[in-house]
Amino acid sequence: MNASEYDRMFENEDHYWWFVSRRELIVDQVGRLPLSADARLLDVGCGTGAIAVALRRFGRVFGVDASPLALERCERRGLTEVVLGSAESLPVDDDSVDVIVAADILEHLDDDLAALAEFHRTLKPGGHAVIAVPAYQALWSEHDVALMHKRRYVAEELRRRVEQAGLRPIVLTYALSFLLPMALTRLLRRKPPAHGAAPQAQLIPVPAVLNAALIRFQRLETALLRWVRLPWGLTVLAVVRKPEPDATSTRHLPAPHVVPVSQRV
Repeated sequence: MNASEYDRMFENEDHYWWFVSRRELIVDQVGRLPLSADARLLDVGCGTGAIAVALRRFGRVFGVDASPLALERCERRGLTEVVLGSAESLPVDDDSVDVIVAADILEHLDDDLAALAEFHRTLKPGGHAVIAVPAYQALWSEHDVALMHKRRYVAEELRRRVEQAGLRPIVLTYALSFLLPMALTRLLRRKPPAHGAAPQAQLIPVPAVLNAALIRFQRLETALLRWVRLPWGLTVLAVVRKPEPDATSTRHLPAPHVVPVSQRV
């Protein structure tokens, strides 16, 4: 993404309904995992840091992002244990992370399977990854171009990918389902960008009352997803687990090795 998209994200992540809803969805799923008090969490593609900040209630949080622009904005949020790096080659030790969060990251990568293999490598046996990706290639739009997406997904495609990487899905569902009719209508009415204009992510301004209502409505769905799986939505959500090859193993697992912001060149 270009600098203007990071600025828009940073300025809107704390209050705009889409960012709030996605963050609360991820945090709710992480909160249902069996975590110890000293859990280590890794936010892959941490962006401007809002999700990483929210995850700190669960343990020690590390972040990785491929963009220095993103990490600069993480610094503004007080995040220091973040590192410049690629999801396909994580600068993290083997078997060292309890939870990986990858929110809208895989769709940016040329090789999403390589990233999932890295999740498998870096997770502790029995560790989990919470993954969210945009749904349905048919919904491809200027928004995807602006955010430099490579693809959108369906649930079964994501299932195949994570299983190929040796991970086991324990939750696989669509989410943000109430927005699907709105997205389809917008897709049918869309206009091409003006000649020469750069594609721009769709962040439609809404009145404060409507913004609050959309957040409350999505909270109902987030709660519902604790018990049911939805057959459609704008997001595919997966919670996957790294199998334990030997449940009786008690070997020591190292802490993630990441380079703090203060030590980056």
